[in-house]
Amino acid sequence: MVASLVTTARSRDQNVGLRGRALAALQAAIALAVESASDDTLEAIVSARNDPAQALAVAPRDLAPAPPERLAAERAAKARTAHFRTEIAEKAGGMFARTDVALLLGITPAAVDKQRQRGQILGVLYGNEIHFPAAQFKDGAVVTGIRPILAAFGNMNPWGQLQLLVAPLDGFGDGPTSILDLLASGVGEDVRLQLTGLARGWA
Repeated sequence: MVASLVTTARSRDQNVGLRGRALAALQAAIALAVESASDDTLEAIVSARNDPAQALAVAPRDLAPAPPERLAAERAAKARTAHFRTEIAEKAGGMFARTDVALLLGITPAAVDKQRQRGQILGVLYGNEIHFPAAQFKDGAVVTGIRPILAAFGNMNPWGQLQLLVAPLDGFGDGPTSILDLLASGVGEDVRLQLTGLARGWA
């Protein structure tokens, strides 16, 4: 039953992103749990074939607990990631919730999701929800030129995209300036094409 669920989930989401990485992590965890399971645990999993939640709850009961040093390393890594994301979010002008973006653009929250999925605006997983970097919006609209840049990034991790969008660039003004700041300043089409080319090269 678990294998069937994994196959179904894979067929529904071919994009390399958060869902794909979560699926890969779950597959690895299930494989390790089954490999470590006793006969009693295996029988309990099979008996719960019609209850996936129960099967997943039973599967890891024979796994050895992670050593303290590994848990400490994981906590430290999570703390570093959280700090990095907070810094990037500040450079991007803060974060808007989906409802904030809907009000700003005068559309529904569902339409915001569609724009994000189509690569028309950038959303990142911030905390437990998708949030939207504020600097990609100006005067109640998406800044001109960001859509082709997001398209040029392709399947790059959204946080990787945001990091590049807020990174200071030389050669576009009196001093280092980020892509988001350049777009918000209303640069011409020639500069926007250069920025899109940069994004394509980074991808």
